[in-house]
Amino acid sequence: MDAPGATALVFGTLTKILLWPAYHSTDMEVHRNWLAITYSLPLREWYFEATSEWTLDYPPFFAYLSWLLAQPAAWIDARIVDVQALGYADWPCKAYMRATVLVTELVLAGALYAHARCSPHSEADRILLLSVLLHPGLLIVDHIHFQYNGVLYGVMLWSLYAARAQRPLLCAVLFSSLLNLKHIYLYVAPAWIVYLFRAYLFPDVPRTTPQIHAALSRVAKLGAATLAPFVLSIVPFVLDAVQEPGAQAVLGAMYGRLFPFHRGLIHAYWAPNVWALYTALDRVLLALNKTAALPSASRGIVGDTVFGILPDIRPPVCFVLALGFASLYAVRLWQRPTYRALVLCVTLCGLTSFAIGWHVHEKAILLAVLPLSLVTSYSYAYLRAWEILSAVAIVSLFPLLYQPLETPVKLIYSAIWFVLVRHALHRRILRPMSSNAGVIVHFLENKYLDGLALLALLTNVVWPLITAWAPHLASPRIEFLPLMATSVYCAAGVVWVWLRLSLTYWRDPFEDKTKTT
Repeated sequence: MDAPGATALVFGTLTKILLWPAYHSTDMEVHRNWLAITYSLPLREWYFEATSEWTLDYPPFFAYLSWLLAQPAAWIDARIVDVQALGYADWPCKAYMRATVLVTELVLAGALYAHARCSPHSEADRILLLSVLLHPGLLIVDHIHFQYNGVLYGVMLWSLYAARAQRPLLCAVLFSSLLNLKHIYLYVAPAWIVYLFRAYLFPDVPRTTPQIHAALSRVAKLGAATLAPFVLSIVPFVLDAVQEPGAQAVLGAMYGRLFPFHRGLIHAYWAPNVWALYTALDRVLLALNKTAALPSASRGIVGDTVFGILPDIRPPVCFVLALGFASLYAVRLWQRPTYRALVLCVTLCGLTSFAIGWHVHEKAILLAVLPLSLVTSYSYAYLRAWEILSAVAIVSLFPLLYQPLETPVKLIYSAIWFVLVRHALHRRILRPMSSNAGVIVHFLENKYLDGLALLALLTNVVWPLITAWAPHLASPRIEFLPLMATSVYCAAGVVWVWLRLSLTYWRDPFEDKTKTT
């Protein structure tokens, strides 16, 4: 690593450590409670335990990770792993939980280093890979708000590295393990399925007997590699519940926790996607139709979301739409089963699930931003999509940190990161000559980015100052105006990048040389 890169890495790590005392969300209590559950109870009770409202609702591999992290926690502070210590967040607990996020993020750092070794002469790639580790989105979500996305995206990037290194069985094992860590990655599973099927199982149609035998051997190997993590994940629960309460009851409880379809279409803070625009339109129509009642659109946090004018959206609609778009992207991957096509298919499947998925959280936008970084250096078109999507992701995550003390941190850190990374990449990835239409589009995109910066200042600085100086101006009718403005404006950017990147993906020829790049 060069000196600027090492300096940036040290600066980023120190920043994360200095933020340990900062605000944290209830997610820290969620994960502390999971440490307590896995440490104190036998496996068969993990998905039944409900002393706290923050019940275990991640797949078994993440539960095993919680158990592993709980072992030193019990020695540091026994209350960390006490199921009855609801809401416990004294300094030893908080420091330990923050430290576990930083340590588990080494999985991501290792994956990024492995990818960097594949592009030793590409400065743009090294900048992009370093930018992932220092991404403001990860800083906000993991190191302040509190989650463990570093280790999860690390496993994802390791799986993509295995595909890049042409090690399909390792790729399958790692992705299956990822599904057993967090099931949200089911959204991008079509990309891995098609890639492994096309690039490994049947790169050519077997015609002779030896070719058929070789294909059957590959099927057996890939099947074993894919199923092994599921067996290791689930079988311990089955064996521990042979007598009481029974394997069927344990697996039923696990399924109920992992797939809570009773939640509504949108969350309390609308994730910036198609449904945010749909909901905003419904609110405008309701305002114009003064005879209609105005149901709350934030009920999605606990129940169903009700619309006043537009038709209600049900889970099957979201599922069919997401699967339909994923199938279209998979067709292109089937035609060109290269590493770059795989990464872009993963990105677009993730972006599609964010744009039209059911009960999407704003944090899920990282599912598209982070993998896209792996191929951004290939062309200016990908750089432009990454640039807009990264800016939108950062601003849309700002509402997670709503306390004034964190405002300077999120604004200054994000601005420094974005300006430095953008400047470095534009020096190395040149913009080609554009048509008149291209010039207009580029101009409008720049104006959108300017508006995004203005929105961030208005909602995070100007509005809080106004309401602090003149509280009477913050009436209940406009209390959530900054959140709605952020959601709707960022949603427009998400939809534009989704369309732009889809078109670029279908136009990309994916030459044979990309199989190893």
